[in-house]
Amino acid sequence: MVERDQPYAAVLLRFVVLVGLLTMPVLVFHWGAWFPFAGAACYLLWELARTHRALDELARLWNERQGQPHEPGRPTVPGGR
Repeated sequence: MVERDQPYAAVLLRFVVLVGLLTMPVLVFHWGAWFPFAGAACYLLWELARTHRALDELARLWNERQGQPHEPGRPTVPGGR
């Protein structure tokens, strides 16, 4: 199910907190400085995938409501290729 009314600031705050949490092992174990940002980037990719699924669900519901099934080989956008 898609979470509704989630502000982008909340996603950004989670990213910053995750970078901060992943910085601790870097300082303790002397790992590369790129590690926190690489780990937090995985979170951003996860959020992007959730957004993609939400848009897919929205498009499916829109098509069902409008009663316009998608025909294979036909452009979905007027003037589309």
